[in-house]
Amino acid sequence: MNDVLVLTGVNEGLKIKLTRIAKGLRQIDVAAAARVDCIDITRLEKGRFVLPARQKRVLAVLGISDDIEEKGNHC
Repeated sequence: MNDVLVLTGVNEGLKIKLTRIAKGLRQIDVAAAARVDCIDITRLEKGRFVLPARQKRVLAVLGISDDIEEKGNHC
């Protein structure tokens, strides 16, 4: 069974955090799978800048579409 998480009215950082939690993953789990530092996960979840290549790998691990990346990741 596939679970679907629909989030509206939340910022990109919160979307990333809630998706991670819904999947039962810790920040360290996502960081290891995406080959990034834990600080990158924290920064993304707070809506701060992370290098696009790292952001893309995190989104892929979480199964989030790249529409977040296209909107930009600004402070």
